[in-house]
Amino acid sequence: MGIQYATSTMLVFLFHILLLLPAGIMTDLASDRAALLSLRSAVGGRTLFWTTTQQNPCNWPGVQCDNTTNRVTALHLPGVSLSGQLPVGIFGNLTKLKTLSLRFNALFGPLPADLSSCLDLRNLYLQGNRLSGPFPEDFFGSLRDLVRLNLAGNNFSGEISAGFNNFTRLRTLYLENNQFSGSLPDLKIPNLEQFNVSFNNLNGSVPKTLQSKPKESFIGNSLCGSPLDEICPTKENVPPAVSVDLDRNRKKKNRLSGGAIAGIVIGSVLGLVVLLLLLFILCRKRSSKKTSSIDIGASKSTDAEVLGEKPLTGSGTGSNGFSVAAAAAAAMTTSSTAGGNTDASGNKKLVFFRNSSTIFDLEDLLRASAEVLGKEIRIQRN
Repeated sequence: MGIQYATSTMLVFLFHILLLLPAGIMTDLASDRAALLSLRSAVGGRTLFWTTTQQNPCNWPGVQCDNTTNRVTALHLPGVSLSGQLPVGIFGNLTKLKTLSLRFNALFGPLPADLSSCLDLRNLYLQGNRLSGPFPEDFFGSLRDLVRLNLAGNNFSGEISAGFNNFTRLRTLYLENNQFSGSLPDLKIPNLEQFNVSFNNLNGSVPKTLQSKPKESFIGNSLCGSPLDEICPTKENVPPAVSVDLDRNRKKKNRLSGGAIAGIVIGSVLGLVVLLLLLFILCRKRSSKKTSSIDIGASKSTDAEVLGEKPLTGSGTGSNGFSVAAAAAAAMTTSSTAGGNTDASGNKKLVFFRNSSTIFDLEDLLRASAEVLGKEIRIQRN
């Protein structure tokens, strides 16, 4: 009786286990189905043609399940016009995902934090979207089995963390065409085969552990060193004191060049002022010379008009400055040749030069001659 009772009890227990096992499996698959429907309503809309009346999501396009666990293990939705922000709370239910491919859609915003719940994730393809923000630090501790990671063609920013070294099974790491900044960390991923960080905002030198990668993997940044053609500047050959002195000398040269420019400007202005003064003095000298030459020419012409006689000083000169003797001689010469002129009263007038306006009376001339002769006789007597 005791053996029969134990046997029957065991059979009942096994029966209950068999009854409960399918229900548990269907409950996990139901949670996967609910998560997929939430994803469709958030970013898919009518672009995901999933039959909502069908209870098993494994037959939906892009969804793959594992027959043994009857769980969703892969979600392939590339280029199906998904748009919007990935909501939080979806991937926390898809815990058996091994491949997630949402590439070439219009997704934006940060990566949902619950994606770190997918501990079995191997392949993550998110390239060709508008996702932004830094790569979550939580992923480095949970997604250790990642083999392929492609985040190219998004708006991810921040520094590339050294936490990528935790992905020891990683073979592909594509981070090109983003907004990553800072320097490249020293990545020591043993199985890394495909690597690209081109066209970001990175600077500094390429680490030695990555120098074996192709040149095209680093272009479009401010990186230097091998395999790039840009040589990194070093101060190994220049002592610190010498470099400081060189900087000081450069600053001094810059200051001297500014003073030299100011000196050149001031010197040019002073030179122009001196030149103008010299020109002014020369012009004054030339004008004075012209005035003196005109005076000399006038005196010479006056002397020539009186037939070479110098003007006499004293009472023997007339009011117009002509010598009386010269006037008398000219009168005698003119009376014999020209004959003189006669005024209205019959007195003769002598005109010494045809173009001269000075006219002498004969009586004035005789009187003047008598005065001159009288002065000479007195001088001889004395």
